[in-house]
Amino acid sequence: MIMADMQQPMSVQLVPHFGHAVTDMQRGLADGFFLATESAERNKVAEYSEPVLMIQWTWVWLKQRTDLLPGSASFKHKAQVSAQSNSNIHRWLKEHNYQVTAGTTDIRGLLNLLRYKRVDAILLPQLTVTTLLAEQGTDAALYSFQQEINLPFAIYINNIYLKKHPQFMLELNAAIRRYQARTHAIQPD
Repeated sequence: MIMADMQQPMSVQLVPHFGHAVTDMQRGLADGFFLATESAERNKVAEYSEPVLMIQWTWVWLKQRTDLLPGSASFKHKAQVSAQSNSNIHRWLKEHNYQVTAGTTDIRGLLNLLRYKRVDAILLPQLTVTTLLAEQGTDAALYSFQQEINLPFAIYINNIYLKKHPQFMLELNAAIRRYQARTHAIQPD
C-alpha cells in the first residue's frame, strides 16, 4: 500500500533472513528491505524509515515450565534461550547478557528447540509466534507467552539508492504517515 501510494514500482524477493538482505544491499543487489527493527549494522548500509507499525518481541516457553519467569534476574542468568541466528533479536539477547544457545537460521525450527527441550525459552516477534503456531498446527495452550519489548518496525532503504534518489526518504516517510492515518481512521475504538 505504501509503495502504491507513492506510485513506486517494486518487486519483492524473499530471503532466508535479514543478514542475507543486508549482504544484498552491500553488494548493490537490493534497494531496500522491510519490515525490520533498527540495528547499528543495518544503519551502516541503509537509512531507516519512520515506523510502519510496532512489533512486540515475546518470550515463549513450555507451559509445564512453571519455574521460568522472564524478566527476573535468575531467568536472565540461568535460562538457556534462543532466537533466529543472525537476527536483531539474537544480537539483542547477547548484548543484554542472556544465556544464548542453540540457534537456528530457520525460524520454523525455534519451536522444535522448545519441544525437544534444547532451550528453556525463545524470543520472537509476537506475530511470528502466532503465524508459526498456526502454520505448524500447534496448540498455543502448550506454551506460555510474555511480552519483552515493543519496537518500531520499518523499511530500510539502501544508501546507494538514496544517493541516486535523494528525495525518496522524504516521499516514503510521507507515504507511511498517510498509511498510518488511513489505518488509524478505520480502526474501531
